[in-house]
Amino acid sequence: MIILKGQKIDITKGKSIKDISIGLTWHNIDPGIDINVSAFLLNSNGICMKDEDFIFYNQQTSRQGAVVHSEKAGSDRELIRISFGKVPQDIEKIAVTVTIHEGETKGQAFAQVQDALCRIYDSGSDEEIGRFNFIEGLQKETAIVVGEMYIYKGEWKFNAVGSGFNGGLAALVKNFGLEVTEAEAQAETAAVNEVDEVTPKTPPEPSSPTQLLKVELKKKGSINIVKSEKVTATLVWETNKDLDLYCFYVTNDFEVGKIYYGNLGSPHSTPYIQLDGDALEHGTETIVIHRPKELQFVLFAAYSAISNGTGSFKSMKVRAVVDNHQGQVVSTFLHEKNDFAYWVAIAHIDFTGSNEMKVSHVEKYSRDGEERSPLLYKDGSFKMDVGPIEFKNSSDDDYLLDDDL
Repeated sequence: MIILKGQKIDITKGKSIKDISIGLTWHNIDPGIDINVSAFLLNSNGICMKDEDFIFYNQQTSRQGAVVHSEKAGSDRELIRISFGKVPQDIEKIAVTVTIHEGETKGQAFAQVQDALCRIYDSGSDEEIGRFNFIEGLQKETAIVVGEMYIYKGEWKFNAVGSGFNGGLAALVKNFGLEVTEAEAQAETAAVNEVDEVTPKTPPEPSSPTQLLKVELKKKGSINIVKSEKVTATLVWETNKDLDLYCFYVTNDFEVGKIYYGNLGSPHSTPYIQLDGDALEHGTETIVIHRPKELQFVLFAAYSAISNGTGSFKSMKVRAVVDNHQGQVVSTFLHEKNDFAYWVAIAHIDFTGSNEMKVSHVEKYSRDGEERSPLLYKDGSFKMDVGPIEFKNSSDDDYLLDDDL
């Protein structure tokens, strides 16, 4: 089973699984990159409260032997094994992370890593439950929260996070509520050399910009997250339909436009937004906003090509996943069943705050059979069915645009 970013899957429900293995592997373009796997045992507030709840290569076993780390297991580069029956009662989540040792110092980042795979399987039977490519959309980051194993209504589930951090292991250690010495943080060998120099601190307030946050917005809901140096928005769907991700934008200079398959954008010129290309099949498409401070508003929308016929966006399990690369990820799922819409506006971001950006769930559909696109206006508002018609020619997949409408 392929697990997509932002997706949650059942691990123990309806199964007799007692121990789970999370194997991680990757391919280094630069053989000098030193990648390490760690795990954090977290309480209900997402805080790592005890030294022994931080698992890495210098401390490979947690309290009660619930989590064990090993550096090599078969085809896996490193392995985290979790025994559910041994997990302490005060632990509700187990975050699995990867970091590049001294990445900032050496000028190394996950852009130099390929084929990064997280594989989840039953430790007893070796039966694979799922696999997750956790590095998609990441570039300059030196730390990744791969995913979380968490308990919900007495059963364990896995959340595919795939969220990147700058600052390496030191950033993760602080994010999960632990402290490291200033010298360790600067050297980016934080919390790796001496476990006794890692001490618990008071849990951060909910508004703390370093708080790890994973939210599924309710219908028409919104949330403020940290305005970071880079924002990624990923369109995810789970059918063989060919969907297209559009990013409508308003810059600080009130320039209005859109990034889509016909204009992929660039990280080097205004509006500093780039699409990773047209998927042409089911899966994902990703927009990277390289300079959020240059923008006022963006609107993310999806279009279903004519050649695919009609069908509900909700049935395709369409969602937008917004990641600020500071450990804060917001998912916007669809709730309405609409079988005849070519367009759906999914998420809106307001960048006008000084230090925060507001992510909103919007979910608005075009009229039945209407191919006119949405339009985002200079004040941040938007309307459906008023933009140009955009469609793919069903015979040769050429892109056609009617800009006169």
